[in-house]
Amino acid sequence: MHSPLGITAQGSYIPRRAARTVHSADRLWDALSMLLILAGTTLFLLARSSLASTTDVKQLPPPGFTSWVQRADYFTAQSSLGLVMVGIGVGVGIWSAIRHAMRRRAGQPSVGRSV
Repeated sequence: MHSPLGITAQGSYIPRRAARTVHSADRLWDALSMLLILAGTTLFLLARSSLASTTDVKQLPPPGFTSWVQRADYFTAQSSLGLVMVGIGVGVGIWSAIRHAMRRRAGQPSVGRSV
């Protein structure tokens, strides 16, 4: 039986494009990269927002902090951690892209070979 598109409707038919699909492990690494970048960005933005709110020193420091300088150091460390998480996420993404390119290149036939 044939479809209107000219593709035979047989169970053994595998389209040529199916050989170029992305490996599931690469998808997981991409998801981890995106999660690290989003979490790092969120942490950085929240820490910077909280750091900006410490400029109003009319109130006493919150419980657990003895001074406003200690609180500012805490938020500075949080923003630095957020930037490090973003950097690690970018690194994981680049590493995943290199792995994907190497897998794709290994799966392609040479120029002299016929398929």
